[in-house]
Amino acid sequence: MKTKLSIVTVWFFLFFPTLLFSQEFKWETKLDFFFDNTEFAKSKLTHDQTMAGVRLTQEVGWMFDEKNYIMGGVDALKSLGGDDFINDFNILAYYQLKDENTLLKVGAFQRSNLLDDYSTLFFQDSVAFYKPTMEGIYFQKGDNRQFVKLWLDWTGLQSIDVRESFFLGASAYKEFGKYIFADFQSYVFHYATTRPSQPNMSVADNLLGQLSVGVQYSNKKGLDKLQLSAGVLAGYERDRRAMDDYKTPLGMVASGDVEYKAFGMENLLYLGQKRMSYYEDFGNQMYWGTPFLKGGNYFQNKLYWNFIDNQNVKGQLAAKTHVAEGKVYFEQMLTLTAKINNYTPKTKRRESIWEWVFPREERKGRRIEL
Repeated sequence: MKTKLSIVTVWFFLFFPTLLFSQEFKWETKLDFFFDNTEFAKSKLTHDQTMAGVRLTQEVGWMFDEKNYIMGGVDALKSLGGDDFINDFNILAYYQLKDENTLLKVGAFQRSNLLDDYSTLFFQDSVAFYKPTMEGIYFQKGDNRQFVKLWLDWTGLQSIDVRESFFLGASAYKEFGKYIFADFQSYVFHYATTRPSQPNMSVADNLLGQLSVGVQYSNKKGLDKLQLSAGVLAGYERDRRAMDDYKTPLGMVASGDVEYKAFGMENLLYLGQKRMSYYEDFGNQMYWGTPFLKGGNYFQNKLYWNFIDNQNVKGQLAAKTHVAEGKVYFEQMLTLTAKINNYTPKTKRRESIWEWVFPREERKGRRIEL
């Protein structure tokens, strides 16, 4: 009962002041559905599971002008088949600056669409499902042809039973002419101790960086996308209990993506040394990439169908094949995102809630100050 009351209170806090006092406001309602069935029962590197849920997000914002916003919102997850009324609940609150070449977010905001250049070698699929928010700073400068991203995501507030943890990340992309490009992704994950620190507890670090070059081609009368790239994936892992016993795994990465109309295929190949050396100690609390990297060489193929794709709704049905440990594993996914929003350019006058209740013609003679 307390959960329901708190949700109602938060929604009232978000909506009422915005509608009552704001002459410039923005709102968005979004629903995310996911169903992900992994058939990994025979793997010694990861486990078999089905992830399914629906997430509802509501945001509203006060607008200084066309570039600056203060946004607030709530994000709630309902896991399919679960007994709980809500399985996860997050508060969103952030400042945003956005123009043609700049995006700055400061606070607690949604992760979706911000780190799309990172592959599952950095963030496995479940991160998008169950870790939908970032808490910190995100800065992007540039456009689709070239950009730089810098970001901080604080994932653990140090307490008596929670370890301090955070990401520092940087990525970049640059096109050279029409067909050649280079890209770079990286992050540092710092996994510290509780407060007070418990016996035998230590600080650990996981650094991951990838540099690639590639070629791309698209033609409105033919292929929508054809992209090939190859590069190096380097890492640095350590447990500070043994400062001299650090790991520096290195490997080659290659990818090949093709898309025609609503159908596409993505391929990702890693050939190199085993990673996630301290997984037995820290698990997925420290390692957010696919656990198949623990076995070294890894191949992933994804076939997908975008069965609906428009301004408001995007739905995708996909089949994944994973090759690791000398075995083949399968995965089936269905995702759908639907959103509606309202944003009117500042050049057009916005009405307050009083003007909706009392239209301009009916206000004649009334002593209402707007």
